[in-house]
Amino acid sequence: MKRFKFNKTNIYVTEKSDGNLRDRENLERVKKELNLKEIFLPNQKHTNIVLNYDEDLTQPSDAVYTDKPAVAVGVLTADCIPLVLFNDNEISVIHAGWRGLLGGIVENAYKKFKDKSNILAFVGPSIRGCCYEVGFDFIDQLNISSDFFTISQNKYFVDLNKILKNKLEKLHVNIVYEIDECTKCGKNFFSYRNGNIEERILTLAFMEGE
Repeated sequence: MKRFKFNKTNIYVTEKSDGNLRDRENLERVKKELNLKEIFLPNQKHTNIVLNYDEDLTQPSDAVYTDKPAVAVGVLTADCIPLVLFNDNEISVIHAGWRGLLGGIVENAYKKFKDKSNILAFVGPSIRGCCYEVGFDFIDQLNISSDFFTISQNKYFVDLNKILKNKLEKLHVNIVYEIDECTKCGKNFFSYRNGNIEERILTLAFMEGE
């Protein structure tokens, strides 16, 4: 499990070696290891919905927001982008697949912040442009700009991270750290497209305090 610290904000990203974090036992082990009472996770359905940690998280959503210290929020992924937006007093952890990304989940998470003057972004591991192959229909129907895909041997590859960075730039949000290993062709993270249908990594974040 990798740890990243930015002032009061702690971010953790599990790896394959930590096991499948969809598994309750593994999730409980992580909570115990980090001395957390709970990790608030959304009921991920590829939506653009962001909920507060104390709302009904059984409802479909794909990001969780908190402005309370010592409240851990997170998402489970295996190719989609795990994104953390944060400042010293607020956090939102986002599951950004193509549906959510194109549907405005990043913008919706941004809108939740009370203080928008200094929001930072942490980008977790995801499938990269080298491996995210799609059909031409995908490009055509979603009107994907040529800035965000490449063609190799008559195959189309979309770079979701470029789309994300374009959105963050428009929101004036700076990326402080990015794990740029591709989940599909790399070795350390689960990948749905690589056959890890059920397995997920966990990206979680919390602010220090009581």
